[in-house]
Amino acid sequence: MKFKLVNPLWTHMPAMLVLVIAIVLTARAMPLPDQAPVHFDLNGQPDGYGSPLMNSILLMGLSVGFLLLSTWLDEMWARQERKKTFNWLSLFDELAIGDLCGIQIAYINMLASAGKEFPFPWMILTITCGGATLLAAVLELDRPYRHYEKSPGREIEDVNAFKAEIEGQIKRGQPVSYRESQNPAYAGPLAIIVAVIMFVSAYLVWPAIPWLAVVLGIIGISFLLTYGGFSALVTRDRVSVKMGIMGIPLLRLKTAEIVSLEVLTFSPLHDFGGYGIRFNAGTQAYYLKGDRAVKITMAGSKKYLIGSDRPERLATVIGLVTGQSY
Repeated sequence: MKFKLVNPLWTHMPAMLVLVIAIVLTARAMPLPDQAPVHFDLNGQPDGYGSPLMNSILLMGLSVGFLLLSTWLDEMWARQERKKTFNWLSLFDELAIGDLCGIQIAYINMLASAGKEFPFPWMILTITCGGATLLAAVLELDRPYRHYEKSPGREIEDVNAFKAEIEGQIKRGQPVSYRESQNPAYAGPLAIIVAVIMFVSAYLVWPAIPWLAVVLGIIGISFLLTYGGFSALVTRDRVSVKMGIMGIPLLRLKTAEIVSLEVLTFSPLHDFGGYGIRFNAGTQAYYLKGDRAVKITMAGSKKYLIGSDRPERLATVIGLVTGQSY
């Protein structure tokens, strides 16, 4: 079967244009000095020296990485659309690449003028980041909707035998402990790679945009903590979700307060804007892959979504320990 993109690549033109301009200006400035200031304090004064060429290659590499990541996210969004909706994730590469390449352009200008200070490049960032993002929003509004026909999913699992086993444990007074995890193959490498990219990006942008560096650092730590995936545990008393190999508690629900259950099919990007820990319309969601989950409604109308590779099993166990059907 021939692979075909659903999301048009021309929506990424603003980010690609900014990246090309930064690469061309850097190439025209060659050869760069062997040693020059490569890091600056909040006042724009140099506090670190190194190779401008290596610094530029690293920054351009990060920009390419952001472009590839955004292309993948936009394709995922387009494949999950049921109708045309504005994809706010499509602005991600323009924001990231606009910032990184804007800093690179300002840095190259500083080297060309033999300057020793690096003041905040307001004007350049307004053009590269603000202008590219605005143009990307216009292109996203003009993006056509293309229906994507999903391949047939896995059939609903027959859980009758499993249900009888859990019912037997409950009748005999035995403890109930059902555990399952969501740890897709991409999750571990992605957690490490994105964390490294975020930390390096934070280091590079800190001199010019400290607040962005802090945000990138927080994102990096958040990705690193997801290493090991999510795990759900159901006992007679609680339904809980933990994250990563450290088993960081994310969610603990008392089974006595659960009032309804539902096995739900949803659109991860459209409904919640991505994967991981998500919030939307009063619903807290925890998932790393797929588009099926168990939706739990608590007393007080609080709602939770727990992603699962085997949602029928998860819902069956929760239903049996709570007396709820789904």
